[in-house]
This record gives sequence, C-alpha cells and structure tokens, in this order.
Amino acid sequence: MKLPFENLFKHLRLENVRKVVSSFSKSTFVKTDKQLSFILVGAFAISAAALLSYWLFKEKPYYANLLAEKDELIKTLKFTRDKLKKIHENAVDAYEKKLANEYVPKSIYDNKINDYEQKITSYKNDYISKGEHQNQVAELEQRLKEKEEYLSKERLSKEDCEQKMTALEQKVSVLEDKNLDLKTSLKESTEFMRGEKEMLEGMLLLERKKVLLPSLILSETKNKSIDTNALKKLVMIKDKLKSIEEMNIDLKPDTYFEMGLVSYYNKQHEEAIEQWENAVSLNKNNLKAYICLGIVYSEENMTDNAVKVLKRAVEINPKYSTLHLVLARIYEQKDALDDAIYEYSKVLEITPETIDIHNNLGTLYEKKGLKEEARKAFAQYEKLKGEKK
Repeated sequence: MKLPFENLFKHLRLENVRKVVSSFSKSTFVKTDKQLSFILVGAFAISAAALLSYWLFKEKPYYANLLAEKDELIKTLKFTRDKLKKIHENAVDAYEKKLANEYVPKSIYDNKINDYEQKITSYKNDYISKGEHQNQVAELEQRLKEKEEYLSKERLSKEDCEQKMTALEQKVSVLEDKNLDLKTSLKESTEFMRGEKEMLEGMLLLERKKVLLPSLILSETKNKSIDTNALKKLVMIKDKLKSIEEMNIDLKPDTYFEMGLVSYYNKQHEEAIEQWENAVSLNKNNLKAYICLGIVYSEENMTDNAVKVLKRAVEINPKYSTLHLVLARIYEQKDALDDAIYEYSKVLEITPETIDIHNNLGTLYEKKGLKEEARKAFAQYEKLKGEKK
C-alpha cells in the first residue's frame, strides 16, 4: 500500500520517518490511523519549531533594525519640519515688514482725497475764481471811471458847496430845537403815563377784590359766577396796562399776577401763562403765581410743566401746604398714586386740620389695593368729621 504522504517525507529528507511509515503500512488498518495521527502531530511540531527558529534568527533582528531606523527617521522628519516652519515664519515676517514699510492702506489716501474734495467745494462756495475776480475788478474800475467823469461834469464850485452847507446847518439847528421840545414833551408824557400806570395798577387790584375774584384758582375757591360787565371792566384795565407796558414802562410783579387772573377768567389761558411767568421771573417768592401756573398747565394738559413749576415752588417754601395739595391732585390725575399719597401726607403733616385729605388718601389706598390702610384712612375721616360736627 502506497501512502500519499511519501512525497512530503521525501521533501523533508526524513529517512527514519519513512521506515516508520513502511512498518505502519504492514500493520492493520486501525493501527495505521493512529500512527498517521502521531506523524501529523510530529510534522506540525517540527514545522512550528522551524518557523519559530526562522522568526527568532531572521525576522526579529530585521524588525528590530527597522524600529531603530524608524525612530531615527522620525527625529529627522521632526528636525526637517521645524526647519521648514522656521523658514516659513521668517518669510512671513519679511513680507509683513515689507508691506508695513513699502505700502500704506488705500483708505488713508481715500480719506485725504475726500478731505481735499470737501475743501475745494468749500472754497468754491466761499471764494471766487481768479479770472472772475479780475473781471469784477475791471468792471468796478470801469464804473468808477464813469462815476468820476459824471462828477467832473456835475462838480459844484466851492462857493456853492459853502452856501449849501450853511443852509443845511441852519436846518439842523431848527431840527435840534424841535427835538428838544419833543424830548421835553416825551418826558412829560412818560411821567404822566407812570402816574396812570400806578393808578390803573391800584384800580385793577381793587376791582378784582370788588367782584370777589380770589387770588387762587383752586376748584374750591374759584369764582364760577363772575358778572360779565365786571369782567369786561377788568379786561379793559388790563389792556390799558399792556399798552403802557409796550411803551417800555415797567409794571410791578404783582400787577402781572393780577393781569394773569383777569386773563384766566376771560378764558385767555396762553396770555395768563405768559403773565404769571413774568410774575415769577420778577418775584421768585410769589408762590400764588406758581400755584396758578401749575393749575393752568394742568388744565392745558401740560402736566410735566405743572409738576416742574410746583416742585420749584416747594423748594422755595416746603411748608406751604397748598403747593403740596395742588401737586397731589396733579399726580392723582396722572395716576402717579405713590407720589399723590406722599404729597397728601405732606399736607396733613403741615395742616392736620384738613379733614378731607383722609378721605382722599383712603380712595388712593383702595386703588392700590391696600385695604387695611384705606380702612384706617376712611375711619379717621369719619371720626374727625364727627368731632367737627
């Protein structure tokens, strides 16, 4: 029986193995399979040993050498990379220096060009060209020449000039005499008008009090049923005082206040504002004028001006309760509830006997949702009202 492994054994030149196989071929079929297994295991072991020896003595030194060369190659590549990086950085620095030294931004020249164009435009607006200037000079010289020729023809003799000068001097003397008379008359008229002014100022005050016009235009003190004829008389006195003022004759600061009251009741609110502003500019302590200004500003929907005027008055006299009262009402109209509560509280602090303020405070507390404070304020109002009865 010839085995198929004989060529393998011949290739490996293992004579002993061949003998063993020959002996195995003479045995039984079972024994031959076992012997074949041993042969295969032995062949595998020998092959593994051969491959291990080949790796240890041939391949491993090669890979070790290759690894050593790899580290050296990496060092070389790193050195080359750093060198190229340095060269690149030097080149970039050189180009940046060249750009900085040899070039400037175009925007700088654009800005300079714009500046010069603007200057040229301004020169065109403010100056004329040299050629135009020369033409105008030539034209003026021509006109001057023509004027001189005209004067040479119309020139008067010296005697004629002296006669005309004498006549003019006489006329001037006559006019000066007349002017002196006019100055005297004007002085007398001014003195008369000053007397009229003082008389009208006193009359305005008396007539205002006679028709029961209060000095404040508060809602609780305002006269709502003034007689029409009495108002016309007051307006006539006011107009006369305005005419006197137009003659540069100064009126008293209080007169402006009285004129403002007349204008207000005559429904001339803008004129009233102007006159009350004159009153406070001439007398900064006229607190009634401040109050009237604040009220009329508020009625004309100029609440910011009203608050500003009244705050200025409070700085002058913080103990004047009416100022705080008017200011509180204006704040209440603006829905500035906190400011209104503060000003009403100041009124109570200065004049505790003003009972109605407690009722106003209760209403404001209710709007803010402060029920307990509102209850206390209303209770205090009812208590003081009962005591007053």
